[in-house]
Amino acid sequence: MKAEKANKHIILLAITSGAFLLVLTNSAFNVLLPEFVRIYDISAALGGWMITLYMLAMTMTMPLTSLIVDRIGRKRAYIMGLAVYCVFSIMGGLFYKHIEVVLLVRLMHGAAAGLMIPLSLVLLFDHYGHEMRGRITGLWGMLLMVAPAIGPTLGGLVMEFGEIKFLFWINVPFALCSLILCCTQIASYQPVRRKTFYPEGVVLMLFSIFAMSLGIHLISVKAVSLWLPVTLMLLGTAAGVRFIQKENGRTEPLIRYRLLQGNPVYAMTVLISAIQDSVMFGVIFVLPLLLQEVFHFSPAMTGAIFIPAAIFTSMFSWIGGSFVDKGRSLNFIAYGIVLIAGSVLVFAFFSQQVSFFVMALMMATRGMGNGLSSLTITTVGLNSLPEEDLHEGSVLSSTIERLASSFAVMLLAVYYEVRWQAIASAGETAELAKWLALKEECFALGILMLATLPLVLVVKRKKVAIDVGNRRQSAV
Repeated sequence: MKAEKANKHIILLAITSGAFLLVLTNSAFNVLLPEFVRIYDISAALGGWMITLYMLAMTMTMPLTSLIVDRIGRKRAYIMGLAVYCVFSIMGGLFYKHIEVVLLVRLMHGAAAGLMIPLSLVLLFDHYGHEMRGRITGLWGMLLMVAPAIGPTLGGLVMEFGEIKFLFWINVPFALCSLILCCTQIASYQPVRRKTFYPEGVVLMLFSIFAMSLGIHLISVKAVSLWLPVTLMLLGTAAGVRFIQKENGRTEPLIRYRLLQGNPVYAMTVLISAIQDSVMFGVIFVLPLLLQEVFHFSPAMTGAIFIPAAIFTSMFSWIGGSFVDKGRSLNFIAYGIVLIAGSVLVFAFFSQQVSFFVMALMMATRGMGNGLSSLTITTVGLNSLPEEDLHEGSVLSSTIERLASSFAVMLLAVYYEVRWQAIASAGETAELAKWLALKEECFALGILMLATLPLVLVVKRKKVAIDVGNRRQSAV
């Protein structure tokens, strides 16, 4: 019994160490956006593609995860993602001076993450029972939150005292450690080979994501006529609709959208998670710009202010997971959402004289809210699915969440670039114009977060109805 328990903990370490390196580097890149804009002499909109390419590649890869797992099994698919991440980290370390290579590395890192993220939690659920899933998700979140605490600070220190190449080289030891543990500790999964590869469906999906993303990005480019981005977005939307129509007509579709139709709890949790991810990545995009462009923080100081959010997210993820396992009321998720919204809205009303301590306190408050609401709502949604649909549900929810957050960051980048230039052209200084544009984005993100409160109440009501029905069936 003790040996089995120890093996489970080693598996937990193997999986989370791989996910750890994903979050570590990504968090370092996210807060250093202004520095990359300066070093490579690029616009903020182009710099935003360092974040966007990662998320888009992850989003485009996630729907393919089910097909890849169907062919080679979960273990090999997860290890393949790790190997890709390691190889392209080495490439980035060797050729970091070229912005084209950096963008390619970010693209491939995102593709690797698209394989690893939906599989990591499913692999953990395979080794831990239903009654432990909330706490395991919380512990998984706790370990992953150490990376955002280290990543921004480490990234800031590297930019001040080292070179960009070290942001890539720090991935390699973590990747190798995770590869060794995964190869030796995780049991092999036999491929099911139930899905059929439909090239038309894959092409439609990839084109849809690419066309809509490029269309939104080109809106901010003055040299491009408006008809081109509008046409791209319309074509992308049409391709997406056609993709969904074709997939729903297949016995084993690439993405099982039907899971959203017959399960209101799962459908609502996916929508809430999509909005939460959009706000989370939006904050990661907006706050570094606000802190460095307006408050003139150094990269190291910008990274340091994210530490309280990571620490409190880590702590409260475990608390939220324990509440889920104990069957507590979902009111705590609503409290978490209020904390997130309030902490983001406050940044829209700060003056330039606000202290570092107050900012850190707001970041800690946001961390509490994230811990109580983010991972717990994901667990509630997955727990509402039958065991045989768990993997498909994880892929579907992760795909929707990442797609939503990708477009949110692109829209924020475009709005910021267009808005501050419009304000500056009206006679304001560039610094004040940027400040006003970023304050507007903080306000919008806070209001968007508050919009999820009614959805949480719907989930709570539906979940209670399902639990009562299950108890009645058990009594009969």
